[in-house]
Amino acid sequence: MAWIKTIDESEATGEVKEHYEMFRKTRGYVPNIVKIYSIKAKLMLAYRAFSRTVTFGGSSLGRKREEMLAVVISSLLKCRY
Repeated sequence: MAWIKTIDESEATGEVKEHYEMFRKTRGYVPNIVKIYSIKAKLMLAYRAFSRTVTFGGSSLGRKREEMLAVVISSLLKCRY
């Protein structure tokens, strides 16, 4: 549970609600890391665009290798994300 104020899924409206619905549709749930950005919808959208650019497509390795590296690094760092 976050100590930072977030917008609950049941209270979401507008862009935040649309963003939450997109995650529910693609992942089956809304990750806590997404909810952290819910107070500022524009920041939530900017974070998603930034994250996708940095995480996938930022190198010549290709998505499959980039994802494998992300999993290995996350495991080594004991990161849940």
